[in-house]
Amino acid sequence: MKVYIAAFNGEGGQGGVERVVAQQKNMLTNLGFEVILIDRNYFLLTRKIKSRKASLFLYPLIVSIFFNFKRIIRNKFLTISHGYSCPFYKNDLLIAHGNMKCYFETINQTEIKNFSGSGITAFYEKCSGRLSKKIWAVSKKVMQEWVDLYSVNTNKICVVRNYINIDKFNQLGPANSKEIIFVGRLEKGKGISELIDICTTLSGYTFHFVSSIAPTAELYELSNVKISIGVSYESMPDIFKNAKVLILPSKYEGFELVTVESLCCGTPVVGYNVGAIRELSTENYCGVFMVNNKDDMISKIEYIMSLPDREYHNLRMNI
Repeated sequence: MKVYIAAFNGEGGQGGVERVVAQQKNMLTNLGFEVILIDRNYFLLTRKIKSRKASLFLYPLIVSIFFNFKRIIRNKFLTISHGYSCPFYKNDLLIAHGNMKCYFETINQTEIKNFSGSGITAFYEKCSGRLSKKIWAVSKKVMQEWVDLYSVNTNKICVVRNYINIDKFNQLGPANSKEIIFVGRLEKGKGISELIDICTTLSGYTFHFVSSIAPTAELYELSNVKISIGVSYESMPDIFKNAKVLILPSKYEGFELVTVESLCCGTPVVGYNVGAIRELSTENYCGVFMVNNKDDMISKIEYIMSLPDREYHNLRMNI
């Protein structure tokens, strides 16, 4: 049986969605399915278009036409679509990693415009939710967002959290916990302005930022910050193990992999009431410290960094 996985960025890159797609593809292949990845490079048109915004607009339309045509000629296959990737086809399974409408309005504190890039993406998501046969939302919060904002039928949506490779992310091997790390895109939604304030306030500590995109000039000016761009997936377990704490000042998350990966490596996490931090904190997972604001985050970082070695070791062992 053929399984098509539709995801704009495919399995490349360092983002959480891309890593989930890669694992999904490997798992299905190991189960004996013929897996075909439909990303933006699959079609000549979206491969040739240089404008990312134009590709984001056209790709979901082309994928929808492609699958509908294959269904018309009676090809037998299953489809798994990630987010907005295939809005006008009855996907067998839709993976909801977040909600564009909620993300945009949370980050920008303004209502989304229908014909903006984000507005069109939100429209694609809504159509995907309405048509898809089954939806897996990565968290309870994301599930509720799709029900409330996109009027998705509650009978076809459930929570299936993102998963990681525990053969890679674990507490085996030496840990040299010294740094405060941040892992993610250095952009507004990830709380970059607060990151700068935190690093400035805690000038006596060393920070390590791991990102897939270049930082602002302001970050380069901070003497206590080390920046790594484009770190390979294989290197990430060592990054987490060599950290004393992961900080996540994001304003919106679905169910971010970095929190789970960090915890699996024994490194505690401090962050706001979003994504995996919200869910795992509610379920009283050890090593998850949810805070309300920047000042609380600074205090919690100082608390963890000042723990005696024995207490900190016990904290890691209990995660």
